Amino acid sequence: MNTPRFAATVILARPPFEVYLTRRSAASAFAPGAFVFPGGTIDAQDAAPAVRARALGLESERIDAGFRATIPAGLQCDEAPVDRETARTVTVAALRELFEEAGVLFARTRSGAPIDAASADWARIASERVAVRDGTLSFADFLSAHDWYADGSALTLFSHWITPPGEPRRYNTHFFFAVAPPGQAALADSFETHDGLWIAPAQALARRRAGTMHLVYPTIKHLARLQSFDSVESALAFARRKPVLTIVPRDAAGDFAIPPELEDAW
Repeated sequence: MNTPRFAATVILARPPFEVYLTRRSAASAFAPGAFVFPGGTIDAQDAAPAVRARALGLESERIDAGFRATIPAGLQCDEAPVDRETARTVTVAALRELFEEAGVLFARTRSGAPIDAASADWARIASERVAVRDGTLSFADFLSAHDWYADGSALTLFSHWITPPGEPRRYNTHFFFAVAPPGQAALADSFETHDGLWIAPAQALARRRAGTMHLVYPTIKHLARLQSFDSVESALAFARRKPVLTIVPRDAAGDFAIPPELEDAW
């Protein structure tokens, strides 16, 4: 049986209420050509002391409260609950992957103030983003060079999904919800992802039904949960108070499914 790889995904939202999706490369090993939320698997650097020293929002109390997933009755799960250190690593991975894939950075200055996007040197940051993505510059060194601290407190855990055991590629994925920082423009990296766009959840689902947007099952289910909200404030409030149930979809005639009673509960 394949062991799932830990991964992090960010549902990035902006007013009035749109989410950011990027189209995965046609050459991607996972979901080629599909529109997905920015994210990816954890990297060794996400657990390194250097990046932990440059990250906020990793306090034990906050991590324990956020990573609150429970396994619902009726669904089998072969994975143990995430431990605190892995939860911290997943949080850092979410911040790094969002920066790499969408060019959006949640960070604060040494004084604790959000970084001033208007005065930042975005041409330099764009170049450094490529270096972080390519592995020639660590995320920690990038942050240190600007004397910034990645802000994990900007992320709210929304859900926890694990790929079914029968799949060749399995992921233990934590989905975070976040409101886009002001003054920053999301831009797909043109390497792993292309065609980044802001879109209302209901519109994305309508495009899928029309056959003009390829979406994978977890993205479809998340968009369906979000389509009833009309503001980022209401969606964020929901994310903060909702239960988090670990979902392992079942293989169902070549597709995936979850029990009907869990459709609006996870």
